[in-house]
Amino acid sequence: MYNAKKHIRKVLDAILAQDYQGKIEVIVVNDGSSDRSLDIIYDFEKKGKIKILNQPNLGAVTATNNGFKVAQHDVICSIDSDVVLHKNWLRKIMEEFCDPLVGAVQGYYKTPVNASFWARMMGYDVEARYDAISSKYVTHVCTGNTAYRKAAINKVGLFDPAFQYGYDNDMSYRLQKAGYGLVFRKDALCDHYWKPDFKSYVRQQYWSGYGRLQLIRKHGDRITGDSVSGIRMILQVPLLLLCIFSLSAGLIVPVQFRSFFLRTGLMFLVIMLFDRLLFSIRVIRKQKDFTALFLPVVHLLRNFVWSWAFLQWSIRRFKKTKE
Repeated sequence: MYNAKKHIRKVLDAILAQDYQGKIEVIVVNDGSSDRSLDIIYDFEKKGKIKILNQPNLGAVTATNNGFKVAQHDVICSIDSDVVLHKNWLRKIMEEFCDPLVGAVQGYYKTPVNASFWARMMGYDVEARYDAISSKYVTHVCTGNTAYRKAAINKVGLFDPAFQYGYDNDMSYRLQKAGYGLVFRKDALCDHYWKPDFKSYVRQQYWSGYGRLQLIRKHGDRITGDSVSGIRMILQVPLLLLCIFSLSAGLIVPVQFRSFFLRTGLMFLVIMLFDRLLFSIRVIRKQKDFTALFLPVVHLLRNFVWSWAFLQWSIRRFKKTKE
């Protein structure tokens, strides 16, 4: 939990209202919050409903690891402080741990009906990618609404603090290499209150793109992505870079080559926008929300942010090789 006063009461109420019959403990790791969220959770602690673990603002990876270290039970659920579980989430998730080869189980994010424009763009995007997953078994589970087998975490080690984003992917890949399966329960629902404004969306996409490059460097066999972020998304960055290169070259090359480069750049742009238009049509059919027509433009912005992250990561890698 970091500055989560807007949602943390709903998050904890939903966890404590689960219809699961087994014993649970609830640990809130406070990552140096400076708003009123700590005051809110003290009310729960006084009633003996939760345990609070305080730390300075060290980030989500350290907070998650610290929570996992003190967790007592054989299954550890990682719930983000902006995720509100539906009542039967835990019961459905726990059903999958009857199989000893299952290392982690994730539920399904739903987009709240009252979400802001930018939160809906993020939520609709994630829902559509989840909807495209046909198998129960996946190659990636996130930390926002996922349960992990403690023995599996002990075997592969805790989350890698080298990642700001992508540490959940890294954990997923390590669990699979250790022989564990990952399960996606589409019927284990939760509402995810994504960041509501433009600035937060851009910041999240930048670090998401940066984290993807860190993942590819560490796990070269995952260059084509995973169940949630597949090759269709991975190709967005090279396509945009080719588009920018071609259009830029078309402005400076000799006249006889100008038309070729400009047409090529426009072709890459049309391919990207057409792909995103097909994606947005699927979203509109499901969500009944025509603001999803903006998804091609929003995703073009996202591609620019990812490309900037790629350039920043490449520059930093180049500098490190020179040192």
